[in-house]
Amino acid sequence: MDLLKTVFGIDVSSRKSNVCIMVNGQKVNDYAISNDMVGFNRLLGDLKQVTKPQIIFEATGVYSRRLQAFLDMHELRYVMMNPLEAKRKTKDDLHQNKTDKLDALYLAKLQSEHPQRLAYVQTEREKLLEYCSQIPTSRYRTRNKRSRYHRLLKRLIWYW
Repeated sequence: MDLLKTVFGIDVSSRKSNVCIMVNGQKVNDYAISNDMVGFNRLLGDLKQVTKPQIIFEATGVYSRRLQAFLDMHELRYVMMNPLEAKRKTKDDLHQNKTDKLDALYLAKLQSEHPQRLAYVQTEREKLLEYCSQIPTSRYRTRNKRSRYHRLLKRLIWYW
């Protein structure tokens, strides 16, 4: 049975994101969404129609954090590429005309032809367990630092 490999290439800008959808290496759709819940819900509708979608976007700082948080909230795996690495990898494709629409296409094409490793998404329970496991260590470290400073102060006072 031949499975369809569906890739969503997303170019994130400050106010909108361009989405390019490729199925088995062929572009089937592209559109723009707003970087808010309305736009993300439209994207989610397309993502839910596909089994195991591959999502790729560039890490654009504060602009891509909303998309990343949305994907994490829905426990969707994705590839968040360093923009310089993406530029280097798409440089071979004669990427001369730079538009947001083309950037989304090139990201989708990159994931289709040279799959990057998808990020592991933690469930809320796993995040909570990880956070709770760090609390005793941070308390222990604080207590150790406090006792070291206390001993140091005692020595300094003794020398006076």
